Amino acid sequence: MKSDYQALRSGTILKGKYRIVSHLSSGGFGKTYLAVYGSHDTKVAIKEFFMNTANLRESDGVSVSVDRTKENANAFKSQLSKFKKEYERLRQISNVHVVTVCDCFEENGTAYYVMEYVDGDDLKGRLQQRRIPYSEKTVRNYLRQILDGLSAIHSVGLLHLDIKPANIMVTARGYVKLIDLGASKDYMRGVGATVLTGMARTDRYAPPEQIDGSYDKLGPWSDFYALGATIYYLLTCNEIPTWTALNEDKTRNKHIALPMPGVSDEMRCLVAWLMNTDREKRPKSVDEILTIMKSKKWTGSSYDDTTVLVDDTEDATVFVENPKIQYQSNVSQKGNYYNRKSTLWQNDTQEKEPEFSFVGCLYILIIIAIAVFVVKFLFMT
Repeated sequence: MKSDYQALRSGTILKGKYRIVSHLSSGGFGKTYLAVYGSHDTKVAIKEFFMNTANLRESDGVSVSVDRTKENANAFKSQLSKFKKEYERLRQISNVHVVTVCDCFEENGTAYYVMEYVDGDDLKGRLQQRRIPYSEKTVRNYLRQILDGLSAIHSVGLLHLDIKPANIMVTARGYVKLIDLGASKDYMRGVGATVLTGMARTDRYAPPEQIDGSYDKLGPWSDFYALGATIYYLLTCNEIPTWTALNEDKTRNKHIALPMPGVSDEMRCLVAWLMNTDREKRPKSVDEILTIMKSKKWTGSSYDDTTVLVDDTEDATVFVENPKIQYQSNVSQKGNYYNRKSTLWQNDTQEKEPEFSFVGCLYILIIIAIAVFVVKFLFMT
């Protein structure tokens, strides 16, 4: 990572107890650090509010000053308020797939909030290291976890508005965490996002209504567009098309703008649905997406699995929803999964019916023939 000369130095103490270990990242409105606290040196991540366009680090290496122009002073005050509200929004969310915040304080002329440290890598970095797309099976596992996190965010009236691989952390055990709700907005059903300041976005992941700054048109569907773009990138490593290119592609499932060789029809349909340039034609809620993912066609696919994978090793199972149930891709049973009949799961306490094959039958016939020959030979002698 490129060094930031205005970042806090290693060893800096904040709030009398948090010791900065290293600088992790910088953005236009903040810097994030790895820190430790307590007798056991518990790891946490600390986000410092720091506007590149308005702030300077003082000579003591800790204090933050504001450019004296009135415009910058007003911007700093407004954005600092937004930063503290970001913490309050995050504090409302309790979900294993959304980063947890635990403290917020003002010091050194700015503000900080403390969150759990996710020991892992973001999906963008992982993909750059791999240099090859993720398998569909892996992406489906990540997708379920991302949707669970998004459901928690939307349930408290928030929109993330910056879903992308760089904001999706994956632990060594394959668990997904959504991070960086700095662009998040309050959302009231029927009203749209409530915004006090300018809207952040990431090009090609942001939907048309976000690019246009149409605050009143934002909703959960805006996050779903970015989710579709994320899935597409993970499955292909291709550059994400612009929304205008998607608009111009009149083919079914946008296969010109969104080429996905080797990807199942169900997944291609899902990505095209999520990335529809008309927000009215995108899903309106996580539940709407899950309904499709619970359908027999989706769960009957050989790509589907509900285990969490370790480092993308697709036969390594870390977690299964019911420890007595094992994934069997070619076994049918009378059962119910996601409230629908499924051929994917079988309780391991059930007896399997004997399986007969052509080779087995051939062996039996050979044995019978040998037995007949032996009997005839004995009678002849």
